[in-house]
Amino acid sequence: MKIAVTIGDPAGIGPELVLKTLPAFLRYSPVIYGNHAILGQTARKLGLLRNYYLMRKHIENSVPTIKFEFGKPDEETGKVALHSIKSALADHPDIIITAPIVKNVIKKFFKNFIGQTEFLADYFKTRNFAMVGLLKEKKIMFLTTHLPVADIPEKINKEEICNKLVLFDHGLRKFFGIRKPNLAVSTLNPHGAEFGYGEEKIIEQGIGKARNRGITVSGPFPADSIFDRKFDGFLVMYHDQGFVYLKAKRGGLNWTLGLPVIRLSPLYGAALDIAGKNCADTTGMINALRMGIKMYHQARKELI
Repeated sequence: MKIAVTIGDPAGIGPELVLKTLPAFLRYSPVIYGNHAILGQTARKLGLLRNYYLMRKHIENSVPTIKFEFGKPDEETGKVALHSIKSALADHPDIIITAPIVKNVIKKFFKNFIGQTEFLADYFKTRNFAMVGLLKEKKIMFLTTHLPVADIPEKINKEEICNKLVLFDHGLRKFFGIRKPNLAVSTLNPHGAEFGYGEEKIIEQGIGKARNRGITVSGPFPADSIFDRKFDGFLVMYHDQGFVYLKAKRGGLNWTLGLPVIRLSPLYGAALDIAGKNCADTTGMINALRMGIKMYHQARKELI
């Protein structure tokens, strides 16, 4: 089992999360894609030198050494974050845990960059992929991700809904051992068809196509109450329908389903306002490592 961990943007909380979290997982021989200078500087600043010395043999010097200031990302810190991801992928890991990045600085030199999810899908040339939020027993897939709200209706089509549901069904079977996943789909509009322009009819057609392919799925249900229902997984139409729920509690994860590698990350950003203050919450990073290991073993079990 090869576990790769990226350091994220050095100006954010990524290196702090790595320093605080990885010592508890060294028995799994993870590889941290950063360098000794960046992690050592962060460790000295935050009083985490003991953690640094414990894990230094697991640090791959795979990114350039730069000068950086906590809370002030720039193109150089963005390049380090991106280089960390590329270096990790080049070593063909089974699991990749990605620390938070700062998208805006990466966009200054990588114009088409949207996010880590889309970057990884493009790297693997994967067309059928999805962002899935994990929080305790809840698993929430997104039909669309980082789009202006005005653009969402035109992205809703029955083929894509069906494809996402088939992918979700497969992922829950393979990585969570759910023999017959029972899925639910949200509406786009408040109260469903009451305020819609026909989108819910398209959603219903997508659900019908998925049922014809053997998927157990219900809906569409209004998004404001869908997560109170008992289902193995939920497909929602856009970012905020799921993330309002996922970010209301600590420890949520972002899982990219559809890649040939298990990719997980904490559900928070680089937190520039607290970078360098030694107060970043490690719950998400710990959960990402634990979940990645659990999913890896479940997937292997399914192959037997």
